[in-house]
Amino acid sequence: MTLFHGDRGNWTDMGKALDEIAKIDFDFLIAGHGPVLTKQEFLKHRDKVAGIRERLRELNRQGKSQEEITQALLKEFNWGTGPAAGNIPGMMLELR
Repeated sequence: MTLFHGDRGNWTDMGKALDEIAKIDFDFLIAGHGPVLTKQEFLKHRDKVAGIRERLRELNRQGKSQEEITQALLKEFNWGTGPAAGNIPGMMLELR
């Protein structure tokens, strides 16, 4: 089952999309928002997204609370504050 968050996106499909983009031969990526990325910078971003997704799934399966998960993601990935904080509850539902 694929769950969609408020913006109709989900982390599972985002990972698949990033993997598909990684197969394309390019020097620079100009996204809809954010900075222009080199291929190496893009791959680093893709790997970070995968790491966040898998770490959240692992912590979620261990029965960690939203606060515990948030603190782990902040410590390990410097991710989970600001707008990203709003993603965590939906991710917990999706990534069980």
